[in-house]
Amino acid sequence: PKATHLTAPSQAKSAKAQQRAYKLYDEKGLFLLVHPNGSKYWRLKYRYAGREKMLALGVYPGVTLAKARGKRDDARKRY
Repeated sequence: PKATHLTAPSQAKSAKAQQRAYKLYDEKGLFLLVHPNGSKYWRLKYRYAGREKMLALGVYPGVTLAKARGKRDDARKRY
């Protein structure tokens, strides 16, 4: 599946499961990972000490796009 960009909260809600997991990118490393079983996870990709890392920010819809962006901003201040 082709990775696409999130432009509105409704895109996260309407994301459907596909045969393989895929990502809906937001900005500054934040993306929504959509699994084949339909579960949706917010993840943040970042670099620390030259190595790529990934941070789990929560599960959609419990964590909305606005909350995920807030958590991303907090994490970027820390790392």
